[in-house]
Order: sequence, then structure tokens, then C-alpha cells
Amino acid sequence: MSMNRRSIFFAGASCAALAAGAIAYESWRLFARHYPPTPYDDLLSLLSNRDSARRLGAAFLSEHTNFTARYAANALRKHIGDQPLPTVLEREISAGSLTEVGHWLVPETLAGLCALAATV
Repeated sequence: MSMNRRSIFFAGASCAALAAGAIAYESWRLFARHYPPTPYDDLLSLLSNRDSARRLGAAFLSEHTNFTARYAANALRKHIGDQPLPTVLEREISAGSLTEVGHWLVPETLAGLCALAATV
């Protein structure tokens, strides 16, 4: 079988389409926000926006000076377990387990996660 211009064109176009698909599929890793590794990454990965969480956590820490990240992280791991975070937060809201942070009422678990984000 001889190679003519048409088969070379289709082979090149196929390779280009494959490369474009691979780039599009993996581009989220390139453009996603990257944070330095911390001992609390399993908990901080539950937050959708760490920068906003840091601001809320800083407000929490200014009011709660006795916060200890290591103990809070262990308590949060036990409290959340393998449940989805929205389920845990909804349960806390319905139970009234809220705390005031910067004039906002937020679930205690969310306040703890935000405080962890502010400490790292």
C-alpha cells in the first residue's frame, strides 16, 4: 500500500485531533489553583474555595484564640467521617449547631474547616 497525500493528511489530522483532545482533557490540571501540601489536605479538599475559607477562618481565629489546628482536625475527621460535607452541614443547620463568625451564622464544621484553612 502506497502512501499518498490524502492518507498522510488524514493521519496528520487524526494525530492533531487526538493531541487537541488530550490537551483539553488535561488542561484543568494546568489552570487549577494549586496549594502547598499540608497535613490537613484531606479536610481542606472538601472546601470549594480555599481563599474565601481563609478569610472566614481568619475572622473565626480572631474571635477564638484557643483554636488548636491538630485537635480540631482530628475532631473534624471523626465528625465528618465518610459522609459528604453538604449532608453534615445540613444536619448541623437543622440541629442548630451554628456559630457566629464575623456577624455570620455558619455551621460549626464549616467554621472549623475555614479556621484550618486560615492556619496553613
